[in-house]
Amino acid sequence: MGQPGGPLSLAALPAEHRWRYRQEFLAELYGMTPAQQRHQASGVLSRVIALRVALSEPERLKAKEATMATPWRCRLRLHYWQRLRNPQGGWYRECRGCGTQRDGYGGGVGGIGGHDTPGVA
Repeated sequence: MGQPGGPLSLAALPAEHRWRYRQEFLAELYGMTPAQQRHQASGVLSRVIALRVALSEPERLKAKEATMATPWRCRLRLHYWQRLRNPQGGWYRECRGCGTQRDGYGGGVGGIGGHDTPGVA
């Protein structure tokens, strides 16, 4: 990158991604003054560990994204249950927010303000 922090940050990345990110970092520096380049390089260096994790452990981040996409009530286990029938004619409950399923007829209201509504799909 031509600035302190550039080669260091690239060395922290997995080998198969270094060339691509070197090109991106260089493109970001184009047209900047030396002071702006130093500032940019220090910013890149401060985020390189997160980038390394994202590149080397994508499954770990997908799980985190899935958790963040789950409605907040469901994360607190305050599900909004609906009662449904399976193809064999038995009952089960499913949360309308996250799709969590529970076997059995169920009988109570799930969570704060949750409802068991028979026959609602």
